[in-house]
Amino acid sequence: MHTQKSRQLLKLILSISLFIVSTTMAVAQDRFNTVKRFLYIQPGQDIFSIVRVLYPDQQNQWPAIIKNIVRKNPHAFIGADATRIQAGARIELPSKSRGARQASAAQPVVYRGPKAVGQVTRSRGKAFVISKSKQRRGLQVGSEVFVGDRLYTGVNGSVRLNMIDDAKIDLRCNSEMLIEDYQLLRGANRSVLHLLKGSINKVTGSIGKIAEDIYEMHTPMATVGVRGTEYAIRVLQSHGCDGSLDVNSKGLFVRVKQGGIDLRSQQQKLALNQGQAVHMASQQAKAKPIRVEKGVFEAAEADQTRHYFFGSVSWVFPLLILSIMLLRRGYVRD
Repeated sequence: MHTQKSRQLLKLILSISLFIVSTTMAVAQDRFNTVKRFLYIQPGQDIFSIVRVLYPDQQNQWPAIIKNIVRKNPHAFIGADATRIQAGARIELPSKSRGARQASAAQPVVYRGPKAVGQVTRSRGKAFVISKSKQRRGLQVGSEVFVGDRLYTGVNGSVRLNMIDDAKIDLRCNSEMLIEDYQLLRGANRSVLHLLKGSINKVTGSIGKIAEDIYEMHTPMATVGVRGTEYAIRVLQSHGCDGSLDVNSKGLFVRVKQGGIDLRSQQQKLALNQGQAVHMASQQAKAKPIRVEKGVFEAAEADQTRHYFFGSVSWVFPLLILSIMLLRRGYVRD
């Protein structure tokens, strides 16, 4: 009898021990995933499509994941540029914590109104926005912008926006821009902006770097599509402001600083690459290559006084000298 009770007690202790061990292992396995993942880059692959496939449930974290991968694998990216990954490179990918995903999934979703698509990080002079509901708001550092907002800057005004995909937009003086659509969603990334007048410098973010993305910068004269780039536009702004030069044209000026863009108008479709610039005089005209002086898209240098082409008054001086010479020779009479 004593032996039987001892056996039952031993079985009970063993069962409890096994339960504690199995529970501890399950919790540890759920909290931690220390297994590193590696991937060899195949020709034609890019980091954006890789992240989209491997982290489909973490779309809001895609920009941060990409930055993390570039930081962990400097050997695989030329110049630490996420768009220039080297085929054949072996990269380390961040591990995913199942516990973290479960914790975030358990949090209730609370609707807090329209979601901001960008924030002002720099502001100078007069700048404000008219919302979709016709409400006016000032634009200062920290101000948020939303889909449907129409942004305005004064003659001495300018703002810099940091968008949700890490794009940077410098809206310069005397400009007007409409945010028609801006969303960072799996399989439906969209950036649709309208520069109605003025000048802008834009460094694109993650939207536009995946083939399925929709990226459009509309102007009254043509539409720009991008392939991961930095570019500048000036449209319907003949007179310079904030230190920029007069151009004597209300047409469209476009310059590509890095990467490439597609320019589409009623008359043509044109691919522009780094260093190229074009001018379109009107909606009916074709874009023509030009050599752009400094000061057309940005403030001119301190020692630069002449303006772009006929926007300058420098042509007056040769004409004045010629008139004096003609008067001396008697070709011009009272």
